[in-house]
Amino acid sequence: MTVTINGTTGIAGTNGSAGTPAVQGEDTNTGIFFPAADTVGVATAGTERLRVDSSGNVGVGTTSIPSGRRLAVSGGSVRLDSDYQIEWGGSTAGLYGNGANNTLHFFTNTTERARIDASGNLLVGTTTTPSSSSSGCSIEDGAMRTSFGAYTGSGVHIYFINGNGTVGSITSNGSATSYVTSSDYRLKENVAPMQNALNTVAQLNPVTYTWKADGSAGQGFIAHELQAVVPDCVTGEKDAVDAEGNPQYQGVDTSFLVATLVKAVQELTARIAALEAAQ
Repeated sequence: MTVTINGTTGIAGTNGSAGTPAVQGEDTNTGIFFPAADTVGVATAGTERLRVDSSGNVGVGTTSIPSGRRLAVSGGSVRLDSDYQIEWGGSTAGLYGNGANNTLHFFTNTTERARIDASGNLLVGTTTTPSSSSSGCSIEDGAMRTSFGAYTGSGVHIYFINGNGTVGSITSNGSATSYVTSSDYRLKENVAPMQNALNTVAQLNPVTYTWKADGSAGQGFIAHELQAVVPDCVTGEKDAVDAEGNPQYQGVDTSFLVATLVKAVQELTARIAALEAAQ
């Protein structure tokens, strides 16, 4: 094969190979070669390391450049155009930006797992931005979703959402914070007046104690004792442990006692009124 070198054509007349590049230095198996029409390859130690194909796409550590990708890197790829994309794991995981809607998408196992939308909201496990403008971050796991937002004024900071819709939130007005659970009448049925609240209150066992962790003083209830009287106030089970034998502690939400205490006051007031009327 004739090799021609001049000021017009440069080096011409041979394509070479990865083992014997057309342009070599002192190493005969390292240099530049031409593996196909309109294609340039770079080899070291007799192995192709980089390729520029006829469309100007670049492959690093790979000779297989996926269609439409500007850069492929040893099992992954990058596309740079109006939409840009980075892939790895055989195109099953990566991220891409959608120029049309200014959104950045993240995917694994060929499924989108997270996105940052045009408003800067971060969505994890969901592709739907909550309707409230308060959502700076929304995290979904199955049917459960938690949405976060930040305000300098009034607004909802966190939404708690499941298959039934919004079931709670944490809100603030700039000076105070409210912890809200759903209570709309449209969510309820079989509504009836509470009975025997005084009897329930009589079974409660308020106590004082000190915390083992730091010796600080506390007052309230023992979870399993309260659970026996007002189950709605307590989560978890007495003496529960996980698979490794670690304690799974019970928790208490005493806000669920408010209705019972209010009704008890009403019952007590009625008794006092009855006694006063009988005198």
